[in-house]
Amino acid sequence: MGGSRASDAWASVLRSGLRLSLTQRGTCSGWRVSDLRGRTRLTVDTGGGRHQVLLPIEWAHDQADAIRETVLAIHAAYREGLSLDRAITAALVSDEPATDLDAGPIDWPALVDRFKSRKLSSGAIKPRTWEAVYRRRMAELLEILGRKTPPSNPRELLEAVTARWSDQPGSRGRQMQVQQTAALLRWGVDNGALPVEWAPPLDLDPFVGRKREGRSITTPIEVKHILELVEAIPDSRWRFAFQLLAAFGLRPEELQHLQLRAGRLWCNYRKNTSRGETKPRQLRLLPCDDWAEAWDLLEQFKAQPLPPMRPGYGAEDMGLYMRRRRHWQNLRQQYESEGEKLVLYSARHGYAHRAHLICELPPKVAAAAMGHSVETHLAAYSKWCGDEVVDDAFERAANRLGR
Repeated sequence: MGGSRASDAWASVLRSGLRLSLTQRGTCSGWRVSDLRGRTRLTVDTGGGRHQVLLPIEWAHDQADAIRETVLAIHAAYREGLSLDRAITAALVSDEPATDLDAGPIDWPALVDRFKSRKLSSGAIKPRTWEAVYRRRMAELLEILGRKTPPSNPRELLEAVTARWSDQPGSRGRQMQVQQTAALLRWGVDNGALPVEWAPPLDLDPFVGRKREGRSITTPIEVKHILELVEAIPDSRWRFAFQLLAAFGLRPEELQHLQLRAGRLWCNYRKNTSRGETKPRQLRLLPCDDWAEAWDLLEQFKAQPLPPMRPGYGAEDMGLYMRRRRHWQNLRQQYESEGEKLVLYSARHGYAHRAHLICELPPKVAAAAMGHSVETHLAAYSKWCGDEVVDDAFERAANRLGR
């Protein structure tokens, strides 16, 4: 342990001295050096995010001066107005003796050919893998590098090769293009075929992007499945809770905010949304739901306790109970096999579905009964208004008008 502390002492001295030098130059934080597999990693936090680069300097005691001077040179170039990538390039080129790599432009097609040969000869991939996976991405990379004004550093190259996926962050194609481009650059630098300033960034996530998760479209539960579940739920408290969800189109959290007023059932839940706060509302059974009338829920509410649920966690607690019911599991699998998704909110969606298709209630009326705005109602439920629904509505309207 003592030897480890001693071997790290020089790094602490380096970091302290570097921090002092940068502070004297007007930069108090955001520039750090560290070890990465025996090489020096420079991390810079700027207003545009975090940048990391491997410097061509060994992380060792006898290289401390070289590390310090290189970082200060990069900082000076950056303060003069160069982008961070160009500042790094300028500092490294000025500090390194000329090599054959500086003799002229990079022969990118030849580099790709060498990369392919090494991949195949090492057994890393098979020829058909190159054809199916690598070839078209390398061709796209070469097209970009062959332009009149090609990228001049790895970050510009990675931004260029992902441009056509600008509307698909995190997509598999974009990820593969970034990974394979970085692999080519890394191999070229490691094998002396590219100057060190072409080493790809250590963090590729900003170039891959984060996939936008689309909101899952859940499904209105069918009445026959509501009745099956009521029969299958063994605990009378949870059974009653599910009956209330299905009959009144409640949110699971609203089960903890119910009250009897003058012989009517009310929901006092207030939900804050971008469109304002929802108001307490009187709950109503749909005229088409004679099965719900038979449950006599108002009388049940006077005598039947609801299950214990944590305030604010109604959906989680009821969801856990339902996921443990075999019939619920079977129904979920059945819905999924048909490309649908069954969740607790499916009971609420079912209420909205019946309100429109069977009862023909206007959206404004259905929205008020469910406790949300008309805009929210239309955004949430218009996706179920397919051609067959439109045709059916037009036919009923024609019948009412005697046409």
